[in-house]
Amino acid sequence: MKKTATVACLSVALLLAAVVPSQAWNRSFHHAGARVFVGVGPVWWGPPYPYWYYPPAPVVVAPAPIIVQQSPPVYVQQEVAPAPAAAPAPPAASPESFWYYCPNAKAYYPNVQSCSEPWVRVAPR
Repeated sequence: MKKTATVACLSVALLLAAVVPSQAWNRSFHHAGARVFVGVGPVWWGPPYPYWYYPPAPVVVAPAPIIVQQSPPVYVQQEVAPAPAAAPAPPAASPESFWYYCPNAKAYYPNVQSCSEPWVRVAPR
């Protein structure tokens, strides 16, 4: 089989070389003899499928979006209940509830920082 195909190709090539003059291959020479085309098998130069045929579009199914609407927050202002009327609390006793008097300077502490005599405790007025 290979031998027959090789002999056939060589004979066609020799026939073409003998029949077609060298001027026929030149583009500047017009009206030169017959033209011969040698091809192998059917050839389709168009797209791989007919132009009127389109492949089907893919089907995409997406789940519907879930929309959650939240109600706005509700603020309730609580009324402040008035405190029950009670007797006023006595003032808190401070640890130092006395004034100190310096008889020599005739003034009270902190106006006088030091005293040569002992300080005299005086109840505040």
